[in-house]
Amino acid sequence: MVVRNPVASRHLRDVSARLVLEHLWDVDDVTGSALIEATGLSRATVHDVCDELIELGWVVELESQRTEGDRRQGRPARRYAFDPRAGVLVGVDAGQHRISATVTDLRGDSLARAVRPVAASDGTATRRLRLIEETMVAALADAGAPHRSVLAVAVGVPAPVDRDGRTSFEDNPFWDLMNPDIGAHLHDRLGWTTLTDNDANLAAMAEDWRGHGAGTRCHVTLLAGERFGAGVVDDGRLLRGAHGGVGEMRYLDLVEGVGSADGIAALVRDDARAQLQRLDGRSGSSLQELDAGTLDAASVFAAARDEDPLAVSVIEHVAALLARVVATFASIYDPERVIIAGAVAESCEPLLELVRRDVDRYVDPPGIEVLASRLGRDIVTVGAVKRALDHVREHALEIAPAALR
Repeated sequence: MVVRNPVASRHLRDVSARLVLEHLWDVDDVTGSALIEATGLSRATVHDVCDELIELGWVVELESQRTEGDRRQGRPARRYAFDPRAGVLVGVDAGQHRISATVTDLRGDSLARAVRPVAASDGTATRRLRLIEETMVAALADAGAPHRSVLAVAVGVPAPVDRDGRTSFEDNPFWDLMNPDIGAHLHDRLGWTTLTDNDANLAAMAEDWRGHGAGTRCHVTLLAGERFGAGVVDDGRLLRGAHGGVGEMRYLDLVEGVGSADGIAALVRDDARAQLQRLDGRSGSSLQELDAGTLDAASVFAAARDEDPLAVSVIEHVAALLARVVATFASIYDPERVIIAGAVAESCEPLLELVRRDVDRYVDPPGIEVLASRLGRDIVTVGAVKRALDHVREHALEIAPAALR
């Protein structure tokens, strides 16, 4: 007599279902025969698993492509396709000055996006949580996606985040404000599975997925706006540390020739303003035509391209500083590439040319690549979508999208 173990049978069925679903997730459509060849499973198992995935809502069965004459050859091959609209993902960049949310399908293709500025009146945890929620709801409305279709949310914040999504470092009110337990709030309010992570970590995930990190074993992504923050990928794995502190840049206060964790945008702007003050009304730069309140890094980069002497001097000074920042990370993590990311990346190529010239003086072996990200100012939301997507793929069999419709 054969005694069946229902637990073992269910485990084997789940393993088979994962194999089939993982293969279907990344292709447009496939026949049952192709799935048998790709997975090594039996014909009966493949079709039974596909029927189960159809019932759960992950997969649809397509019409046969056989012509009338082909039908004499036997039963038409069954064809299946993953349904990327079985649910939606939401990626959020909850920055200090700006909240942006992107809604995507289950392949990470964007459906809608919403952006809200963070006003001075938003400087409380309660108001910040409300603004994050409002931005996400607006993006979902634009996508035509009901709240129940959200399978996972990922939120990036400018603070260290541990593996449970919390910021556990003490005595830092700024970090407390940036991450007032966002995950618990969204889960309690809206029932969404929410993953909170450091914004630079998500930027590194974005580069690894769709940027300069793809195909690279070890790379560092530097978010370089108002403050430096870094995400580190080693052998394809994001490094976090015991409390989520990998990539925090407070140590730059102690680095000779650097002295702070101020980012490229802040350094370029503040250095230009300081140099203009030293001119004391004397002519010497086209930047003098700008009001101090409107002088920003983009203005300085544009003036440097026109060979404005003061702007060129600023770029040279910041490049020397950035070379030391890159070198310290290269010494610690030995990456193949350091990727400068964020809104500033769009205009900082002249600065990076100088960094590439100088950085080899500080690192051994030389030859580290320093590149500007192509993912723009929405890089954190791209990484947040990838984080949410990875979670859904890992837990797909525990989720039934059909039950949410």
